[in-house]
Amino acid sequence: MKRIIIAIAVLAAAMSCRQTSQPADPEVFSLQGQVDTLLFSQVPFEWKVTPRHDYSKMFTTKLFLCQAEYDGDFLGRYKMHDNGRQTVYLTIDQAYDVIKGMDQITLGIPKIVYLVGWQYNGHDSKYPAFFEGNEAVKRPEDKDALQSVRWLMEAAKEYNTAVSLHINMFDAFEDSPLFEKYRDADVLARKKDGSLMNSEWGYKVCYAAEWEKGLAQERIDRLCSLLPVAEAGTIHIDAFHQTAPVPFINKDGRHEVGSVSPISPWHGYTAEQDMEARANIVRYFDSKGIDVTTEGAWNMTIGDISEGYFPMYFHFNSEKMSLSLTASQCNGVNCGVRAFGNNVNGEQVFMRAESIEAGFDAFKKGFCGKSLICQYLNTFGRKALIKNENGDCIGVFEDGVRTMYEEEEEKMSVAKDGIILASEGDVFMPAVWLGNENIVAFSENGYTDKTWTLPSGTVLPRNAGAWTISRNGRTEFTDFKIKGRQVTLTLAPGQMVLIAGK
Repeated sequence: MKRIIIAIAVLAAAMSCRQTSQPADPEVFSLQGQVDTLLFSQVPFEWKVTPRHDYSKMFTTKLFLCQAEYDGDFLGRYKMHDNGRQTVYLTIDQAYDVIKGMDQITLGIPKIVYLVGWQYNGHDSKYPAFFEGNEAVKRPEDKDALQSVRWLMEAAKEYNTAVSLHINMFDAFEDSPLFEKYRDADVLARKKDGSLMNSEWGYKVCYAAEWEKGLAQERIDRLCSLLPVAEAGTIHIDAFHQTAPVPFINKDGRHEVGSVSPISPWHGYTAEQDMEARANIVRYFDSKGIDVTTEGAWNMTIGDISEGYFPMYFHFNSEKMSLSLTASQCNGVNCGVRAFGNNVNGEQVFMRAESIEAGFDAFKKGFCGKSLICQYLNTFGRKALIKNENGDCIGVFEDGVRTMYEEEEEKMSVAKDGIILASEGDVFMPAVWLGNENIVAFSENGYTDKTWTLPSGTVLPRNAGAWTISRNGRTEFTDFKIKGRQVTLTLAPGQMVLIAGK
């Protein structure tokens, strides 16, 4: 690992009436203080499944429909069963409106949306069962909530979106329709003394026991008979842990969560058998034409990083994987190595927004400032990651592409061949899924008569058209001019514009 000292470079970002993204040295970005340079090194890689989607060329997110509420009746805080209350964030009708609007803002990029809280009383309700819909989110005209979910899965196809489900194969709650069956079949995890293992969220299913007795297959078969998951070709398994997260009170009287492995000490299965059972679950979905994505790359991997079971982790926070695998081999929504690209989390955007309209404003900003950039970066091979002790980092890619992420201010900058494409909330980025005659411009704060230089590989004819993009569609935009490889335009705060060859 090489350690060097380099001085910080100051990017020209001040607002003025005449701004130009001037070509600069290819090493336009640099960091302050002591830094490490980590080289990308591709590991031997083999798919253990057959992915139906290339997640590096799609926009993937979750939409949170409903949360089941609970009382903390284990150690005063952990969930064992619903308390009957729920919080609805989006109904099926509202989710449909969000999907339509996202398709406009994302300019028709292929999308996957996983529904959270579609079942029973909402998110984390009634596992290990997932066979009834959540009546609180159903459409008024449908006979039940499952019919509403089916309707959305079909209707979303018109908007370049595969809608699928967010499920859990690990948790087991006392009020589940399957709890007695699973307890009697002896497939719930047990402590060494034989008592059921209280976990962070309910009890835990022993993967190896459930698979051996055919109950995992039975669950998956039933779910696929109820909803067209195979048509979506993907499903998201939440909390697909390799170890059991078990809470305890430490010597200072504080709650902590430890990791227990093997998952069920009483049953006698090994950690390797736990992992093989999880692999069997993924392979079983794969046999039905369904990709499995999962929550995080910290405790949910199967085998080492050379074995491809998951084409996407929602929280892709593994530096080792980012420096050893290409984006098409593995990527994520929330990416820990920000210099290699990150994505807007639509789930959090619409949960936190005061209104759906405000949610779209935040989503547009996030899509342009994160996912649009990530899509571009995913088309280039990674060469190195340079980082300092403050968490700031530089991504080095093939073909002269460089990025810089500033941790404290959460700022992302991008350049190609020394030409700035994103900086200080302004973005001028190719929309790679539309072809090489398409550029998206966005400004967080707005600017007047700013001139950008087209990156190599992108062309715009002099008669190119332009449109302002919103959730409602496109309106003609005329405040721009093209001269050679330079484009000058004026944007209002929060304005997104597509410039495209006719």
